Amino acid sequence: MLEGVNALFYASDLSSNECIIKGQEVRHITKVLRKQEGDKIYLTDGKGSIAQATIRQVVKQQLVLEIKEVTKVPRLEPKVTLAFSVLKQASRMEWMVEKATEFGVRAFQPLLSAHCIRSSLNVKRLESLALSAMKQSLQCYCPEIYPIQLFESFVKSDSDSIRLMAYTPERKKSFQNTWPAISNTKEITALVGPEGGFTREEANFASDCGFTRVSLGPNRLRAESASLAIVQQINVFSK
Repeated sequence: MLEGVNALFYASDLSSNECIIKGQEVRHITKVLRKQEGDKIYLTDGKGSIAQATIRQVVKQQLVLEIKEVTKVPRLEPKVTLAFSVLKQASRMEWMVEKATEFGVRAFQPLLSAHCIRSSLNVKRLESLALSAMKQSLQCYCPEIYPIQLFESFVKSDSDSIRLMAYTPERKKSFQNTWPAISNTKEITALVGPEGGFTREEANFASDCGFTRVSLGPNRLRAESASLAIVQQINVFSK
């Protein structure tokens, strides 16, 4: 959380001295927060910058802001890329993206694996949810959502990150016994399967490509729950 900041609003460009906000955020600022001309608010461009701005003018459906100060916020590590297999129900993917963004995921990589039923997703919808979750959780970096890749192409691609795969079919191993040391790690890729999980062939192929199999505990989790579980364990074990 950014100290002293209780609400964040989005502006794509913070490079000029003036900024205009339109749409739903105007209502939230003026009706919910009851901000008026002369009051201060905070903006982020979703790329790491935060700006203190003063409301200069309120005009029906827009606010004219004067940007006073812009600060670059360092990105927290590890930088986590969550590679998830596309799920059948769009609502479950949307929930997962929203919550994983709150946990600080850097990027999302949707995949098509053997058990995937759905082969497409609404990227703009997911981007909108990620942006909203970024603001709600008081972060300055909005995660990227990459184009869909085939499972095999993604896992065999070169990467300097530590690569983790949520796959322990017996589900009996404890968390610590399967997790490698990841403290002080800069980048981590976390791989999670679809409904029904990865096939044994996929799991073996990923292992051959450098993915470490990690446990998420003894219980069987839904795919979207597994995504949050692995991100949270990364947050815990990397500290």
